[in-house]
Amino acid sequence: MATIILTHDVMDYAAWKPKYDEDAGRRAGQGIKELAVGSQSDNPKKVYLIWEADPALVEQMLQDPELAVKMKEAGVVSKPEVVVLNS
Repeated sequence: MATIILTHDVMDYAAWKPKYDEDAGRRAGQGIKELAVGSQSDNPKKVYLIWEADPALVEQMLQDPELAVKMKEAGVVSKPEVVVLNS
């Protein structure tokens, strides 16, 4: 397991968050433990997700075409950037 920081831009955090929450089963199925989710204080359209997870499984999940559709429907407007922290 590693700590993963994932960030991307959204059109509207308040509209994005319920869609993100609806997809919790997908993340649980990949063994992702959610540590924090929120938007940047000075830019509410910049979302940060902090997870404890296997980096390979996160990368696999992000390649899923179904997830890409859900992200677009939720208002994600940029490609996710992923940082893996060594512990």
